Amino acid sequence: MTTTKTRISTIRYNPAERAFEACVTLFDRGEAFTYPISLRAPITMDYADVSIAVVDMAQRRHTRQDSTMRARRPDMHSFDSLPAIVHQATNALWDRLLRRAA
Repeated sequence: MTTTKTRISTIRYNPAERAFEACVTLFDRGEAFTYPISLRAPITMDYADVSIAVVDMAQRRHTRQDSTMRARRPDMHSFDSLPAIVHQATNALWDRLLRRAA
């Protein structure tokens, strides 16, 4: 695995499930892989520890190539020939779609 960059969506706490939830995007070999993560933990858990744990869970899924629950798309940042406005519009659309799906 050659992950170069990681992005975590807004981390939320779901009291019904007693779990932190987030979508973690890993950028690997010119593609972006987004994993929905649910971390069962007390609400008092430190935010930095939650961030580390959700990234670790996503990386383990990615290493196992667990494709049952992930979104896969080209990393738009690797297409240098596209105008900046196209990058911004595409990434904004993906961010909106992924947040609604979470």
